[in-house]
Amino acid sequence: MDLSKIISVAGKSGLFRVIAQGRQAVIAESLLDGKRIPVPSSAKVSSLDEISMFTTGDDVPLKDVLSKLHEVEKGKASMDPKESEDKLFAKLMEALPDADRERIYGSDVRKLFSWYDQLLKAGEFEKKEEPKEKPEEKTAKAKAPKEGEKKVKADTGKKAAAPKTTTSKPKATTMRKSAQRGA
Repeated sequence: MDLSKIISVAGKSGLFRVIAQGRQAVIAESLLDGKRIPVPSSAKVSSLDEISMFTTGDDVPLKDVLSKLHEVEKGKASMDPKESEDKLFAKLMEALPDADRERIYGSDVRKLFSWYDQLLKAGEFEKKEEPKEKPEEKTAKAKAPKEGEKKVKADTGKKAAAPKTTTSKPKATTMRKSAQRGA
């Protein structure tokens, strides 16, 4: 499950998948209905990959919490996020036994179960995460020829142009009388 492209936008209900990124906005597609919206850079956006849950020890990434909840539920839908907080916390404790009840708000648990249902309906749990390559591996793959290919040296037949040197004087600009008056 790859959560790096899944975001939550403040003021918008549901989760969104990042489709494209422009200079002033991100184009996101809703996981609920597939509608695309522009998300301006001024909006508060949270990537699910960067969110973690409080525990009595180290914080646990949301990706791991959702995976454990998926295992506990055996791939089926979980509790309704509108259930009582006690029932929701009890289900969370099944998936994450060392969750810190004092530091996790009830609204956060409701959001967790709501996000779990949306990700389940969108089929995100079945998707395999693409392995991230290191930059050294990418350049080695790009340089190495594929099977059956011969190394061919590209020769354009042109010589490299020598850099031009300019020794011209800077252009003299004349000032108008109106510009001289202020001096």
